[in-house]
Amino acid sequence: MAVKRRSLRTVPLHSSLTRPILLGGAERDLVIIEVSLIAALLFGVGFRFASLSLALLLGTVGHRILVWIGRQDPQATRVFARHRLYQPFYPAAAAVGAPLPRVPVFRGDTR
Repeated sequence: MAVKRRSLRTVPLHSSLTRPILLGGAERDLVIIEVSLIAALLFGVGFRFASLSLALLLGTVGHRILVWIGRQDPQATRVFARHRLYQPFYPAAAAVGAPLPRVPVFRGDTR
């Protein structure tokens, strides 16, 4: 008796589910920080020539830099934040005097 092969079922996946969330081509978190800084310059300092020119510079050149970073790696800030959690050096082999690894301690329900 021959085994009947079934074709695999395909499900369409919308591309918005796999694309990163960007605002103006840059990471959303960085754009929110950038807009907050521009608003603080304009409304906190006041409408002076120096604050207007600095806000314009931050809005144009700063945003272009953020867009360039977003093209290189859309999750650059998350990768940077995660890499800060790693130790600066991991020894190649265990040693007697090696420092103990940093292990998070769960202080939950203690009975």
